[in-house]
Amino acid sequence: MQILTASVLVFPMLTALVSLSGSDYKITIESSNNLNDWNSIHTSTVSSEEPNSFYRAVIEPINEPAPTLESTTLTLTQTWSQETNFSRTAHVQVPVSSTEKYPVIIFLHGAGGSGSNMLTQYSNNFEEYIKVGMDGYQNKWNIKNEPTKADDIGFLDAIISQLKSYSNVDSEKITLFGVSNGAGLTLKALVELPEDTFNHAIHLVTQLTTDQYRDGKFWYNEYPSDEYIIEKTLPNRAKIISFHGTDDTVIPYEGGMVTWLNRTFFDAHESIFYFAKAKGYSGEILSGNGLNTINVNIKAYPYLNQSIVHYKILEGSHGLNEYKNDIVSIVRSHIE
Repeated sequence: MQILTASVLVFPMLTALVSLSGSDYKITIESSNNLNDWNSIHTSTVSSEEPNSFYRAVIEPINEPAPTLESTTLTLTQTWSQETNFSRTAHVQVPVSSTEKYPVIIFLHGAGGSGSNMLTQYSNNFEEYIKVGMDGYQNKWNIKNEPTKADDIGFLDAIISQLKSYSNVDSEKITLFGVSNGAGLTLKALVELPEDTFNHAIHLVTQLTTDQYRDGKFWYNEYPSDEYIIEKTLPNRAKIISFHGTDDTVIPYEGGMVTWLNRTFFDAHESIFYFAKAKGYSGEILSGNGLNTINVNIKAYPYLNQSIVHYKILEGSHGLNEYKNDIVSIVRSHIE
């Protein structure tokens, strides 16, 4: 009987070729941190009736189970014109229940906000969701003319990829929830990220600009350029939902040039209509006073079996703070 001893183990795969004689062999695998001191970790006996000259042992590591996500802060290191090896952060809150998998809602704050503030604002909402509050560089998101020049689409994509690596994340139920400047990033993500990245997009108090949509087509800018000159077919999403107040003086409901941003916005309802057209809606834009909802001041304009809906909030200002609970209830009705 011959003994085959593996003197060096190389992972992820080891292939050893040795010349053997006879039909029964004892194979011993040994490991060591010191080449003068070896420990046996596996012994096996094999038989063969074939008069072969060579045998091969293949050793591969067993994949470890995916980790479980806990409340934490996820990070991503990025380098761009303003920073080198800068640590971007996303704050994560995981429910305390024992559900096997949780849906995810990712909050994208407005200019001057933060991810942690968004989590505080919605601390009593979406209790059964993993909630993620992402931090924009300089408390802003890079859409076009903002002072930040960070790659925020890359940041968002990377954080979503990290989330999907955990066993208790339902990767089929990921929702973006963007407000104002964060809604601008949500609109960019709707156009630029593949459809399997996230499922639902909720955007509040901002709408498409003439950079992002013109000539009946969607466009995006290839980072780091801020010129929206690359045409893009709109990826498919389960839900696209918008909310906008008719008394918004920051990003007016009816759109137009916003001087301090140097961008021209579409009418809020017209903006969502372009998404409906891209997904196959062939009718005219809905007119009239809209459908009644849980609040007499919130009117709904649904398209394509409510997969795309615009909510007009009568007399609503830019913050929409007084409508927060109603908005949450409406959003839940769409994404649950």
